[in-house]
Formats: sequence, structure tokens, C-alpha cells
Amino acid sequence: MKIAFLISAHTDAAHLKRLVGVLPENSDYYIHIDRKSDIDQFRAVLPPTAALHYISHRVNVVWGSMNEVEYQMELIRAALSSSVKYDRLITLSGMDYPFWSNERMIRYFEERPDKEMLCGMCMSNQQKGGDLYKQYRFFSSRPWKNGSLKSKFRVACRKMVHALGFRKPLTFKDAEGRTIHLYKGAAWWAITPGLASLILDKWDNDATYHRYFSNSFGPAETFTQTVAFNSPLADRCMLVEGEFQNLPALTPLTYIYYKPGFVRQLTEEDFPLLKQEDKMFCRKVVTGKSERLMELIDNARN
Repeated sequence: MKIAFLISAHTDAAHLKRLVGVLPENSDYYIHIDRKSDIDQFRAVLPPTAALHYISHRVNVVWGSMNEVEYQMELIRAALSSSVKYDRLITLSGMDYPFWSNERMIRYFEERPDKEMLCGMCMSNQQKGGDLYKQYRFFSSRPWKNGSLKSKFRVACRKMVHALGFRKPLTFKDAEGRTIHLYKGAAWWAITPGLASLILDKWDNDATYHRYFSNSFGPAETFTQTVAFNSPLADRCMLVEGEFQNLPALTPLTYIYYKPGFVRQLTEEDFPLLKQEDKMFCRKVVTGKSERLMELIDNARN
């Protein structure tokens, strides 16, 4: 089992080093460092190797914009361009930490060679849960500081367009004329190279996806899912039905303590709940606050 971990980070180089050090041996790592961050601080503690690559295409990440999808696609591209053939591509943030042992992790994927650990919920079937996705979001990729005049202008545009009665449809036509339904999931998944290639092809070659998602809400949680669930590989993915509840319900492998707009930093007090949830990874784990939790996890993993 050969795994490529696709990691996005912007802070806490010390934790990124620790994360890489406890993941399964014989894995490879493709790392995107936010363009706003000093990459040298990461290289200093975690130098590049034959198995660890800092991708050169760096994005000035703006939450909720298409440039989040951009770095996801560049991480996929880097892994698929390698001469190494991977069995899984797994996305992590630089603040994640494994909860399962490496042996259990590998066994889980070996027992499910064709299963895509990618949740998705069809938003065109939702009522209130789909409201945010019916709003047009212009200028979302601009790195304008919250509270600035430009940021207020961006918000005002969204509200004005909505007030005038314009609603973004939850379907669109792709380059082949097929009706594509919007699916929502989470940015953390584990997929096969076959699905990854299909997703990257849509990013590179189908402009209809770019047009639709460029003014959409949270495309980092919808682009990949929309491609996957409108593809021939949809039955290998993890369809979630019913009314949308919360983001953790769409995050198949990673435990997060989430409330809208906020992910709590984890401490040793969260360990009993992590045991109860029993997911493969957890986040946010940070240097200076989560050391005792990581000790408890390490003891359990060993």
C-alpha cells in the first residue's frame, strides 16, 4: 500500500514535522504552504527529501474561494505526475494528527481497494441547507481583509444581488451538455488515483466548472464532490442522504469539533470523545496546546 499525503499548511512548522514523522512509513508527502507564509521556516525543520515535496505552485489562500480548489488540484497534479504509482491520495491539513495506528490505517484501505472515502450530499435535494449555495459570491478570491472597505463592498454585492431576487441554481450544464448536480462534502478525503485523475481533468479541461464555482460558496467542499458524484465512479463514493446536519457528518475519516466558522483546538480533554468517535485522524492539533493529547494518542496508537 503506497499512500500520497496531500498536506496544506500555513502555520506551526513544528507540528507539521511531527505529523509527517508519525504517518505510515513508505508514504510520500506533497505539501502546499500558503503563499502568505514563510516557507523557509518549514524547510528548516522539515527539509525536502525524495519522499517529501513542497509544491512550487503556491496560492495566497482565501477561505471560501476557488483558490482553495486551486491548491487542492496542484497537490493532486504533483502526486499524479510522479513516477510512483499510489494506491491512495489522502488530504490532510498541517494541523491534523492520526488517531488510528499505521497498521490499522493501511489494513483499512487494503480491505477497500475500490472504495472512495469521499462523502457527498446532493444540494439540489436540500431545502434550507441549500440556501448558502444559492447566493452569488463575487470577488471571493480577492485577499481583502475582513472589515476593510473592499471586503464590505464584496459583502454588499452579495446581499444586493440576493435582495434583487437572483438565485444561483444548484445545477449547471457541463461542456458535454449534461446536467450536473451540486454535491457538498468536506475538504478531507482519501481517493484512488483513478478518481483523482478524473477530477483533475475536469479542472484542466472543462471551463463550465470554473464558471460555476468561481462565484459559489465554499467550493473546496463542493468541487471535488460534484465531479465525483456526477461521474461513472459515483457508486464507489459515500452518498449521504437526508437533510444536511453539519460538516462533521460529511467528513468520513477526520474528527473535528466544528461550529459554523470555527474549528476548536483540541486538548487532552477531547481524548475520550476521540475514542468514542474513533476516526482515522483528528484536527486541530497545535504546538503549545495539544502536546498532552498527542502523548495520549501516541500511547494508544502503539
